[in-house]
Amino acid sequence: MKVMILTDLEGPSGVNGRSDGIGNTIVNCPAAEAALVQEVNACCEGLVAAGADEIVVLDGHGGSNNIDIFQLHPAASLMQLGGQQPVCWIDSSYDAFVMIGAHCMHSTLGHMSHSYNSHGTARLTLNGREIGEIGLGARIGAYFGVPLILVSGDQAACREAEQEIGPEVVTVQVKEAWSRYTAINYSPEKVHRLLRDGAEAALKKLPEIPCLPMEKHYGMTKHFMCPNQAFPLEMTGGKRLDECTVQFESDDLIDLVAQSYGWAAGVHNRKYGISPEWVFRG
Repeated sequence: MKVMILTDLEGPSGVNGRSDGIGNTIVNCPAAEAALVQEVNACCEGLVAAGADEIVVLDGHGGSNNIDIFQLHPAASLMQLGGQQPVCWIDSSYDAFVMIGAHCMHSTLGHMSHSYNSHGTARLTLNGREIGEIGLGARIGAYFGVPLILVSGDQAACREAEQEIGPEVVTVQVKEAWSRYTAINYSPEKVHRLLRDGAEAALKKLPEIPCLPMEKHYGMTKHFMCPNQAFPLEMTGGKRLDECTVQFESDDLIDLVAQSYGWAAGVHNRKYGISPEWVFRG
């Protein structure tokens, strides 16, 4: 059984965040990175106990340089992103994926809340419904038939996962957010135990956890904090709704996501040969 662990750096227990006047910044990066790899390793232990024989860890935060491979669980491989790449980070060869260190969307009261870019994106909607990284990640996995089975983070991230996927998804709360930059962090021993048990339980109940259905057509709006951020996407084909909002449309989810990153409609999927049956060939 092949499982991906998609990581972020805001969600682990012990991460200390502040405002830099516009967006979020982590002020204890060495400790945060150590906490992340230990939480990933605890998750790996649970996945292996449940029958996983291949685990790929995707370092999904910032420059994809937050996980020390020398500290990583021996059952796991490490994927680091860089340069020109497909906007989808998973493929149909996986059986399941989990999100470790997740955070809630921008408009939700949670620790270090944001939607992809805390310095740029004020609001993201999909087919008229506000969405964050958890919900969009679950849909990208579902495009390839891969369900999101476990999410860890604060109570807002866990609640968001349950609202997006349903009660079948396993959630592991590792801290309690009081505000965007204040949280009660649970002890590493407790967190690691919860993650081991949660990962094992999630993979064992894989047949019960649904893939979100694909829709016939998608519309996405990105509302930016500054008009300057909207203009480049208008140049590549996005529809400017107002000075800070750009709309994208497609019948294909991955093409839609690619447009929101600056690809002209159809170009990304044509270049990489993307379809729901697509598998990495590298």
